Amino acid sequence: MINNVFHNVAVVKLIRYLFFVLLVLIIPGLLKGQDIKTTVAFEKALARLEKLNDGEDKVDLLIGIGTYYLNLPGELKADLAKATQYKNKALTLADRIDYPKAIADVLVLSGNIARESGDKISAEKTYQQAIQYATKKDLKDQLAAAFSAMGQLYGNEGKDLDKKITFNWKSLKLYRQSGNKLEEGNSLKNLGDYYTLKGQSEEALKLMDSSLLVYKSINFTELQGIYNNMCIANTDAGNFSNALKYGLLAEKTADKLGDTSLQKSSICNHLGLIYFYLRNDKKALEYWTEARRIAEVYHDSGYLQTIIANIATVLIRMKKIEEGIETLQEMARKYPSTDTYMKLRIPYILFNSYYDLHQYAKASPYFKVLLNFHQELPDDDPNQTLLYRSIIRKLIYERKFVMADEYLKAHEKQAATQGNVIVLSQVHRLWFAVDSALNKPWSAIAHYKEYKRLADSIFFNDKNKQLSGLEIEYQTEKKDKDIALLSQNNQLQKVRIEREGHVRYIFIAGLLVAIIFVGLIYNRYRLKKQSNLILEQKQKEINAQNDLLKKILGEKEWLLREIHHRVKNNLQIVISLLNTQSAYLDNDDALVAIRNSQHRMHAMSLIHQRLYQSDNLAEIDMKWYIKELVDYMIECFSTDRKVQFTLETESIKLDVAQAVPLGLILNEAISNTIKYAFPHERKGTVHISFLMAEGEICELKIADNGIGLPDGFEPENTKSLGMSLMTGLTEQLNGQIKMWNDNGLILDVRFKKHNELAQKSTDKLS
Repeated sequence: MINNVFHNVAVVKLIRYLFFVLLVLIIPGLLKGQDIKTTVAFEKALARLEKLNDGEDKVDLLIGIGTYYLNLPGELKADLAKATQYKNKALTLADRIDYPKAIADVLVLSGNIARESGDKISAEKTYQQAIQYATKKDLKDQLAAAFSAMGQLYGNEGKDLDKKITFNWKSLKLYRQSGNKLEEGNSLKNLGDYYTLKGQSEEALKLMDSSLLVYKSINFTELQGIYNNMCIANTDAGNFSNALKYGLLAEKTADKLGDTSLQKSSICNHLGLIYFYLRNDKKALEYWTEARRIAEVYHDSGYLQTIIANIATVLIRMKKIEEGIETLQEMARKYPSTDTYMKLRIPYILFNSYYDLHQYAKASPYFKVLLNFHQELPDDDPNQTLLYRSIIRKLIYERKFVMADEYLKAHEKQAATQGNVIVLSQVHRLWFAVDSALNKPWSAIAHYKEYKRLADSIFFNDKNKQLSGLEIEYQTEKKDKDIALLSQNNQLQKVRIEREGHVRYIFIAGLLVAIIFVGLIYNRYRLKKQSNLILEQKQKEINAQNDLLKKILGEKEWLLREIHHRVKNNLQIVISLLNTQSAYLDNDDALVAIRNSQHRMHAMSLIHQRLYQSDNLAEIDMKWYIKELVDYMIECFSTDRKVQFTLETESIKLDVAQAVPLGLILNEAISNTIKYAFPHERKGTVHISFLMAEGEICELKIADNGIGLPDGFEPENTKSLGMSLMTGLTEQLNGQIKMWNDNGLILDVRFKKHNELAQKSTDKLS
């Protein structure tokens, strides 16, 4: 079961850690000094610094060099000392030449250095000074940078996260006022990260989409960070097709820019996470192994904890349980846990691993640790997802189903608050097992249907095809890129040989070039042939799947037609049986009851007849149905001379669940009108309308100019079977029924049209 429990909250917690890592890549943009990110740029900056005279350019360059030292991997005192040294030089020169913008930048840099040194009190005071100074001098960009930096003093949970979001909204507003598009994009991206941490994936994706538009409007190319964050948010929302799309875009962009930083490790980690969800364990392990390799270069112990725990988890799901446990124990020795999530995740994985091995005695100590965390952490803590799953698993094993039911209620409430579709689907799957054990068959079936609905919304075949298409497209593009790069390298080699070769080696050089060219052509031919074979195989598989789906669909339609046909025939048989029975009855009341029953069955029979004769097997056009039913009633009662019917109907399509009750209501209403509205051969008219009102509300109105309801008549107190049927059928439609006198009787039924079929269709397409 461990393969179904761990990653439900892992995305949120992993983002929480990665946020700090990715901020390192954002901080240089928060300062308006020179943007120095690489060793080459740094060396050029130092050389340029020696040549510059005292002025604004030199101040900006000093701030940029100080920022470079601050952002070097790790928190080495030597790097912080260097950052402080250049910051002080920048401040002295900025004061001397009266350069306000740089003074504000230096104050923000000073606060960042204090924060990296662990002195948050000094950092906050310095940021406040920067805010006051930038406000006084009306420096919008610097004030925005100060607000954003102030937000970094707060954590990523609860009220701290809300404060951080508030400061960044202030920054965004200022950057928009100043027209600083780059920093506007950065602020939108940061806010998207924070709303992801809050579990508000929909709001996060809106902010990230806005950020991406801003970046593209200024031709900003370093988009791997925003693509990676959009991958995270879509994964958290359960939209794996979009998550894979943005994850592959992030990988492609990082490779194009030569990004080998921790950000590339983060991209690999999240791609591994998507493949883990999609149960492609081999690909997940490949990406996580690459993520670990990059993280080890930077000696980032906190990030390595997360990645190695991921590797251990996928090894356990691949039935390499002992290897997974050894990997986890080795990680615990090398990189001791530093936060709550990792402290509970290790016992969580070990508990579930030993349960998979049926070694319950070894699992028991880890369960006690998890139970302590469950009791100590707040109910709304995202970590409770892991804890609920473990506790429920143990209760089911111990057959404590009533207690498990209570925990499932709390688990469902938390999952619904987070909007996590994956967790909700697994909750209903567990609930199905518990209700089955508690002998609650209807509740168990309801939970199983909900589990299948949620699971299908995530892993429907159409989505799987879309995911496969994305992978094929990406891999093909990557191969073409490799071929182009190989061709380019060979051309460069050819140029070098021609330039360095001597006259006496011309013949040999020409021969070598020819061999290389032939080899390149052959290699290109072989690679293309290999790619074509792979694509042909994939196309064959897709065609086979399509043929199978068409066959299944055809069988399904045939079965539905057959069902509707048989239902219609069975109803006709019952009508015939009732007709035969009436021949042996002398009681007028019994004959009337039989005729009424026949009318009702005919009303239902019309629906099933229409369904099996039409292309649409799910819905019926009520405009056709009402006309057919009225014609039938006129024929049965022979009222065409006495009572005139007028129809006003729209072409509204209803499913069987609503069409049948509505048809029965119409049958009862018309029968009552014909019988009672026009006594003593009185002539009259009946107007029937069925129209769509606002908000998908359907309204059936039947108005006659007959004698109306008697004085003091109360529909709810009547013992009439017809009236009881109409009231009950209206409740079945979740609608309202009203009747009143107005130059006759008016009957009004209102209900909301079902959109369940449309909703299911939308879920499948998404």
